[in-house]
Amino acid sequence: MSSFWDKLYQTDNSFFGEEPSNFGLSCYDEYIEKKNSKKTLELGCGQGRDTLFFASKGIEITALDYSSVAIDGLIKRAKERNLLSNIDTFIFNARSNNTLPFDKDDVVYSHMFFNMRFTWEQMKFMFQEIRRVLKNDGFNFFSVRNYNDKSYGQGKKIENDICDIRGFQIRH
Repeated sequence: MSSFWDKLYQTDNSFFGEEPSNFGLSCYDEYIEKKNSKKTLELGCGQGRDTLFFASKGIEITALDYSSVAIDGLIKRAKERNLLSNIDTFIFNARSNNTLPFDKDDVVYSHMFFNMRFTWEQMKFMFQEIRRVLKNDGFNFFSVRNYNDKSYGQGKKIENDICDIRGFQIRH
């Protein structure tokens, strides 16, 4: 699966855009800033549009992604913006059931990460890991697609609730 993302990111260095996502902006404005959260773990950072935004706000962020191309691009953009001191990056395969090598974060953040084609066992394990690495009063922010999404029912059905839409295997 990494080769899919590596190829995509090689052909477009800002596939999801340069600006932070609306979800990232909302999480920051409504919770992260108000709670003065300073340490965040991001799962599935992709090319890092939200990572760079959080880092620009002084947040120490550890960004994980399966694609080495995405991580390399994020490091390059972070250096260009003088944000690398706030960002740690790791290539991480969430499907491997490896424990997250972190603990006691204020926030775990993921935008559309759980829409990927994980088994239920893999998702359960990841949520257990998220709970383990969060501080007791920490936040787990994640966005997902649902049955009301305009892409629901589009593409080729692969299995229950998972469709292939132009090469993206998406769970609703």
